[in-house]
Amino acid sequence: MKAYVITVGNELLEGFTLNTNASFLGQVLGSHGVRVVRMTSVGDRREEIVEVLREAMGMADIVLVTGGLGPTPDDLTREAAALAFGRRLVLNEEYRQSLKEKFREWGLDFTSEEERQAFLPEGAVPLPNPVGICGFRMEAEGRVAFFFPGVPRELREMVKGSLVPFLQERAEGASFSKLFKVFGPTESGVKELLEGFEGDFTLAFLPSFPEIHLRLTLRGRDREELFRKMDGLEEELRGRLGLHLFGTEDETMEKVVGELLRERGATIATAESCTGGLVAHRITEVPGSSDYFEGGVVSYSNRAKVELLGVPEEVIERHGAVSEETARLMAQGIRERRRTTFGLSTTGIAGPTGGTPEAPVGRVFIALATKDHVEVRRYDLFGDRGQIKLLASEIALDRVRRFLLRNPDFRP
Repeated sequence: MKAYVITVGNELLEGFTLNTNASFLGQVLGSHGVRVVRMTSVGDRREEIVEVLREAMGMADIVLVTGGLGPTPDDLTREAAALAFGRRLVLNEEYRQSLKEKFREWGLDFTSEEERQAFLPEGAVPLPNPVGICGFRMEAEGRVAFFFPGVPRELREMVKGSLVPFLQERAEGASFSKLFKVFGPTESGVKELLEGFEGDFTLAFLPSFPEIHLRLTLRGRDREELFRKMDGLEEELRGRLGLHLFGTEDETMEKVVGELLRERGATIATAESCTGGLVAHRITEVPGSSDYFEGGVVSYSNRAKVELLGVPEEVIERHGAVSEETARLMAQGIRERRRTTFGLSTTGIAGPTGGTPEAPVGRVFIALATKDHVEVRRYDLFGDRGQIKLLASEIALDRVRRFLLRNPDFRP
């Protein structure tokens, strides 16, 4: 089967809203063996929606449309659907009553504006929407069109309840994909490591700063066979990428690091300057992180480094706040004060100002301290302030991960 995805809304074309609906629908369709032939975004203009709908019905077996179904004057998808299908827009009394009942349950007035949503193209079938009030399905000449709201939460619920069962009934084959997450090498470096990694699968590169994500997809008729093939391909991927491959699917760097710390019975504390607490924030985004995270200090000023971490003033005066020596003492200081297995520190110049010839914008020192050893590394990072902070936090967490994986016998 072939599918065409249409997302409606001026906000998409003007760049004010990220088009997550298109990405979500593409994943759902692909996982059910449906080939997406085209994705198009169109503004809130009736004639343009009609034009795209007619093109879609001529190209695909399934057309999915999101947006433009609300009660306001710029919600024109219902009218456009009627025109594209050559149908009248009529009041669906049964649908009207269900909408009226929902508004009563919500304690809201069912106004004439809201009633507009009950006018559907003739022959349209309303779709259940457990968290909203709009959506319908139409058929013509063996083709099916689903019209969903643009609100992502509503879309996801309706896809689960209406689209997925439809796809499962008509599945022509099976599809299985898996997301692999890589950090360390550049995209060209990853491609070099994967040279010759070919077969009856697709491998999509999905840059997700500061990481690189790889989506590996298999298609066939036997899902069990696809699972076995995926296991073999994953083994080869891990062999080629080594420690650069840190996780799959919903695993984040901080989640992976947390699991490793918990497995070893290890604890960690952070001392941050240029990252402003971002490392600690990411660690605590993981539920249960109190098992291994003792706390953090944002020692942004020189005085904070001295008073909170015990960095001697003369070290900062002699070497500077952005230096190997300061990073080392920050990591040692937080580890000793919090009595943890690891002390992790960051100090640098995130920019866009503040750089000097000795410490240019993007210069970052990251230190990882244990009871017996402190390793400090210098990095020269590129990007805007937010990118430098995010990249520095990723490197810091990755340092912990790689240390634990390279030292499997390490224990507190």
